[in-house]
Amino acid sequence: MTIRFLAGLSVLLAAGILAAGIVTSQEAATDQSLEVSPPVSEISAEPGEVKTITTTIRNKGTYPVPITVRVDDFVAEGEEGQVALMEAGAGSVSVFTTVEPESFKLDAGASREVTATIAVPKDAVGGKYGAIVFSVDAEQKNVENTMTGISQEVASLFLLRVGGQATEKLTITSFAVPGFSESGPIAMKLSFKNTGNVHSKPYGLVNVTDMFGQKVADIVVPPTNIFPGATRTITVNLDKRFLVGSYTATAAIQYGTDTQQAINAQASFTVIPYRLLAVAAIVGFILWKGRKRVRKALKAIFK
Repeated sequence: MTIRFLAGLSVLLAAGILAAGIVTSQEAATDQSLEVSPPVSEISAEPGEVKTITTTIRNKGTYPVPITVRVDDFVAEGEEGQVALMEAGAGSVSVFTTVEPESFKLDAGASREVTATIAVPKDAVGGKYGAIVFSVDAEQKNVENTMTGISQEVASLFLLRVGGQATEKLTITSFAVPGFSESGPIAMKLSFKNTGNVHSKPYGLVNVTDMFGQKVADIVVPPTNIFPGATRTITVNLDKRFLVGSYTATAAIQYGTDTQQAINAQASFTVIPYRLLAVAAIVGFILWKGRKRVRKALKAIFK
């Protein structure tokens, strides 16, 4: 199986941002810019069912460009949400997905809809993940019979969930919080592992309490897609600068499409502003040492 990275392609699904570009000339890039909408589509289907999705591509550049369209599979890479396109293999969604049209000219400022038809096999299970990839080849000529001067690809992802034997299984592998800090904000990293056969989208809260059990903050963990077999780290922040003492952070996470499931994790940390306390101690010591002189001065003033 060959995996090919698409430069700049990241799965920023929670934010709804997903685009990719391979640029061979910075100057040419100012003349050509492709934009796709939606960046991500989520579809549910039963085995044997046929589904269609529509993606729109827009040419924001100043010249017409020749576009070719294909469907690739993708897999998650790394813990920050990146993806890599890969060639078709057994059970690949690109094998049973077609696009129409497969090539066309896109005028400057114009938009064009492309339809993908997904014929789900009767034996398909779990999650299938594909990308509708729009390409401009630097070797192709535009309508003015000159080289485009740029290779560019943009992609619209689609996440297919096949009903029946879909299994959602998510675990928290670690909840990393700095054990000791001088001040806030405090970064908290939740790492998840998806051992199911379909993507899951965990969400929830991190509740922070002080040494007396009083609530300090509730931090939102935004919904984030995690793909089968992938590990994903989500970072949230306790955005309070002045903190003193011991604290407990409790992550309460939920996930599940058909049945809601709950997972939890807990971490403790301590915040001591030692430099501020050192300054306060020095000032206090100076005042204590000079207390007699201060009394004499006050008597002299108010005598």
